[in-house]
Amino acid sequence: MPSYWWECESCSKSMTFPKITNSKGIVHFIWDVLTTSDWDQNYLKQKCMHCGENSARIAYDFPSAKKITLRVVHIVGLAPSEKNYLPMLWETYPKHNTEDRWFDFKYVIGRSIFGLSKPAVFNKEELHKVIELYRLKTGQANFLI
Repeated sequence: MPSYWWECESCSKSMTFPKITNSKGIVHFIWDVLTTSDWDQNYLKQKCMHCGENSARIAYDFPSAKKITLRVVHIVGLAPSEKNYLPMLWETYPKHNTEDRWFDFKYVIGRSIFGLSKPAVFNKEELHKVIELYRLKTGQANFLI
């Protein structure tokens, strides 16, 4: 299985990006779908090709001593820099606990997946902007750090 895949919340089946979307993988999905749609959160839940439910979410294994699979609820990001540096805030939950929310700060540079395994660093103004964008795109007006 690739490092990022689609996984159904209903039947737990895994699917690749090309099977669910027209994207080759996660980075292409971010650039070609999420950024071009102005971070439309509706793209983060897709129809499962196994059970037919609209409950497939992006999933990945969080790097820790104990394997923890996370499913993505929301992704928002700042405008890319001149060098195609795209910092993002991902809201996720552990597969085993749908009520627990984790926030993962990630980045990509161009079409390289490398940054997704490294933390994004935000200055105070950028952090404020990404949180405001998160509030706007998710409707979570009371979200606080």
